[in-house]
Amino acid sequence: MQLTGPSGTDDLTDDAWQGDQEELEPDPLETARTHVRALLHHTRILSGEPGDVLDLALRAAQRAFDEIGACNTQLDTASERGKALAREIEDRLSEQDPAAVPALLHELGCLAAKVAASEAGRQVVLRILGTAEEPGTEDQQTPPDSRDRVPKLTTADLPRVPSLYDSEHPGYSTLADMMAAQEKATAQRVDAHDRRSAVVTAHMVELVLRMADVSFSDPALNEEALAEVRSAYALWLECADERRRDDS
Repeated sequence: MQLTGPSGTDDLTDDAWQGDQEELEPDPLETARTHVRALLHHTRILSGEPGDVLDLALRAAQRAFDEIGACNTQLDTASERGKALAREIEDRLSEQDPAAVPALLHELGCLAAKVAASEAGRQVVLRILGTAEEPGTEDQQTPPDSRDRVPKLTTADLPRVPSLYDSEHPGYSTLADMMAAQEKATAQRVDAHDRRSAVVTAHMVELVLRMADVSFSDPALNEEALAEVRSAYALWLECADERRRDDS
């Protein structure tokens, strides 16, 4: 995933960040360590010796760090598998072999659900460590109106399949001219069917890659993207049915 500067460009020089550093969020793990160090300091003051309280604090902190690390691993693993699923879906649909696609979409949904549960656990840990916003605050999640919209695809967005009767010159001087025109129209229809399927396939792949790159950690965006991927798959099947009817 490409990193960009505050202006949205690829410029990551010191000048690009000048004046914006104070607005950056602190690293959650570093903030957590600060809290733990403060806790240990006060424990020594109150008890004179670290004792059992210090041991408990250390173990609690370690469990918190381990949990956050597990969340990061879950997110990375899901992202990599999501990209692989996008390639598998593209290969299957490009080969006109959609039989395995429902299982791939089911796996995609399971990945999204696992990440959603993991990210919910992360928020609990961060709140315990005092590094997350309380539920209901404005900064906890991106407001719905500020999220990138999930693109939609409908039949109206697909290339038109020309009719066998489409012609700028409906009259033919010979039978051979009429047959040549029909062959040309048939070839144009085959090409249109190919392009329609390709548009839907590209749309599905784009959405799956977007989930893997950006939105796995945003449950609301995941639900919308998953719904659109399933809708696009149904549209792909409609295109395949049209192709078969044309060939029969």
